[in-house]
Amino acid sequence: MNDNLSLRDSYDVIVIGSGLGGSTLAYQLGKHGLQVLVVEQGDYLKQTPRKLNEPVGIYIKNFANETKLVGGPSKFYGAAMYRMRESDFRSTQHEAGESPAWPISYADLEPYYCDVEQLYRVHGSPDGDRTEPPRSTAFPYPPLPHAPRVSAVVERLRNSGACVSAMPRAIDYRVGGKCILCPTCDAHYCQLDAKMDSEMAALRPALATGNVTLLTRTECLQVLSKGKKATGALIQRDGKTQTIKAGIVAICAGLPGSARLLLQSRSALYPKGLGNSSGCVGRYFSGHTTGMIFPLIGITKLPAMHTKTFSINSFYEESPDWPYPTGVIQAAGQMPFWESASLPAWKKLAARLVGERSLYCFYMTEALATRESGYEFSNGNIVKTTPPLENSETSKRLKKLAIKTFNRAGYHVVAPSQLSLWHPVGTVRFGQDPSSSVLDPTCKVHGMENLYVMDASVLPSAGAVNTGLTIAALALRVGDIIAGKEASIQAHETEQTARTGVLVGL
Repeated sequence: MNDNLSLRDSYDVIVIGSGLGGSTLAYQLGKHGLQVLVVEQGDYLKQTPRKLNEPVGIYIKNFANETKLVGGPSKFYGAAMYRMRESDFRSTQHEAGESPAWPISYADLEPYYCDVEQLYRVHGSPDGDRTEPPRSTAFPYPPLPHAPRVSAVVERLRNSGACVSAMPRAIDYRVGGKCILCPTCDAHYCQLDAKMDSEMAALRPALATGNVTLLTRTECLQVLSKGKKATGALIQRDGKTQTIKAGIVAICAGLPGSARLLLQSRSALYPKGLGNSSGCVGRYFSGHTTGMIFPLIGITKLPAMHTKTFSINSFYEESPDWPYPTGVIQAAGQMPFWESASLPAWKKLAARLVGERSLYCFYMTEALATRESGYEFSNGNIVKTTPPLENSETSKRLKKLAIKTFNRAGYHVVAPSQLSLWHPVGTVRFGQDPSSSVLDPTCKVHGMENLYVMDASVLPSAGAVNTGLTIAALALRVGDIIAGKEASIQAHETEQTARTGVLVGL
């Protein structure tokens, strides 16, 4: 961004954050002709020029320190872009409790899934995935080819009875595209700009419309409001504060940023924070309970290759002798996970020996939100995090199914016991009932006229597939809603001006 950028006094919309939600929303608003200011706390990810024979991707060891930048954490995501299944939008009973119904249906979001698959250049195919929901258009690009060693694994899995499907991926592997299917993709920053993250797929096209302005290295300190109406934002850049007015404000700061900003923006009418009359801000936190397995496919070190191309979703709704939704098994990309600073030296050696001779796969099941799960803040800092409910027995069964699936195909499996929470969602969820949600079904804050939230924090549940495509699809939907509302406001004001002119003329 140009440091000498001249800002307007007022914008149609201020978008706070440039992750999947913020960038995609800005793209849709700019396409509709609205004047949009995107406020990003971080800066562009800057790298020195790539050297000859240097890996295409740069491995990110600590995601927590790398989220404040243009594009947010999507700069390092694995670009797996799944549609959530129809059942994910309905109330569903799990082992540990209930996954809530969404305030919209799959059918409401389906057209936006189509649009965002085009925007993010998703490669995929529904073949072999009996859980794939109905679609009105085909994938815009064919599935990615498997590397030869991966292709052999997939063939053996299928021959042993497994339902293997192509993983939908948002990378630029089209004819003339930048992707070379290198091994450094998942958990890496792509130096070729071939990964369709939120900056590449949405923000750059948004800026190209001429209607969207990006302000980097800028923190939003507070959303300003008067009564039930947001009036703009108080921002700080290089130690200087400034007020920017806007007709509509959209918070897209992710977890925990959006919840924190709502609480920091308390007013006389909302002393507990904007949208927090029922105490739901920061609550109903959920995500995916995830574990890793390592099918050994070589005695010697495997070659560098692109491995993130397949998944097994046949246990999504239920599994043998288990009545509850179970989850997915997915291939991951190659990454030097043994370099983690948290591993002692002897474990690093063992991890490397296994990692260099195996596929990296993970199994993932839904973790459930409760009223208690989430963050507690003090002076803007998180002082307590209450995790979501784990479906513990379900996770154990899915791990056994994953091991058994590869064993049947002839592969020994190393299966660590550690579990992690991936793809966190919630804390500013949308819903019908203001007593148990922060936003209405349009992602507008309950009780506010023109304040929206659009990022992972709005999802009431995570399902068991990657959430990125759903976040981006919701952003396109919210963009249409805001643009329609802005058009209605402008038409009303024009009509009022015309009427006033007539009266004055008389």
